[in-house]
Amino acid sequence: MTITQLKYVLVVAEYKNFTKAAEKIFVTQPTLSMQIQKLEEELDILIFDRSTKPLKLTTIGEKIITQARKIVAEAERMQDVVDQEKGYIGGEFKLGIIPTVMPTLLPMFLKTFAKRYPKVHLKIEELNTQDIIKKLSEGHLDAAIAATPLLNENISERVVYYEPFVGYITENHRLFEKQKLTIEDLDLNDILLLEDGHCFRDGVINLCKTFKKHTDDTFQLESGSFETLIKLANEGLGMTLLPYLHTLDIKETEKKNLRHFITPPPAREVSIIQNKNELKPQIVNALYDVISGIVRGAIAFQDVKIISPVGNKKAY
Repeated sequence: MTITQLKYVLVVAEYKNFTKAAEKIFVTQPTLSMQIQKLEEELDILIFDRSTKPLKLTTIGEKIITQARKIVAEAERMQDVVDQEKGYIGGEFKLGIIPTVMPTLLPMFLKTFAKRYPKVHLKIEELNTQDIIKKLSEGHLDAAIAATPLLNENISERVVYYEPFVGYITENHRLFEKQKLTIEDLDLNDILLLEDGHCFRDGVINLCKTFKKHTDDTFQLESGSFETLIKLANEGLGMTLLPYLHTLDIKETEKKNLRHFITPPPAREVSIIQNKNELKPQIVNALYDVISGIVRGAIAFQDVKIISPVGNKKAY
């Protein structure tokens, strides 16, 4: 049994096809098939059911895959130990970022990070939180940036910053004349939300549930982007809430519609998250230092009331 064979097994399990898996790792299909067959013969089991298309894992194959991920991760950790000892920060690093963070945060830190750590090859993918957790557990991501807490025992979280919510309210809305908002002002009946699947949406709903009664059929206008929510609000279809960093890029003519909350404002917690294996810590530390330093200059740190996708937390 070799680490290479285990890596081959993991790739085939991911793509469920020997040809596609071979193309992914730049080996011939016969070589890939032969190595996996040797492993199966050594273990005296079948990892894959080859009678189906796409391939399926056998019952014992599913257990083998779980163990193979652990073994491959531990083997890769050995290189991490060497890199840390040498003070080397480089290599490929696969990073996931949720959609409500990606457009604003990525332009803020990417150029600085690339300049400071030119030997790190970042592969960045925009993913929702559910997909991020899945890819972290399967070893397809090294880390991710997401709203927390996730309350997932297999995921470690390191808070990078707290981002306040800001109201976007146009002239025909009941709250337009208010210079400062309170959480009690909010009502799901007239808040425009992101479509289902966005954790920012869940945070807003949790925020409103805490202080207002609502019916389940109130929020009918939903969108996949904050830009669309702003346009809908401009048409008089309701108000919306935006993450603070997103408000830095809105049009000058629209800034009159922004309304901040009284202190402590509701906010979301944004963290770098990893599988508990915590591989490549030197790159994670580098990301943390760059991002937290840049965001600290953009967001004045203050007491905030953290509103998470899974419920409320105390003020910080």
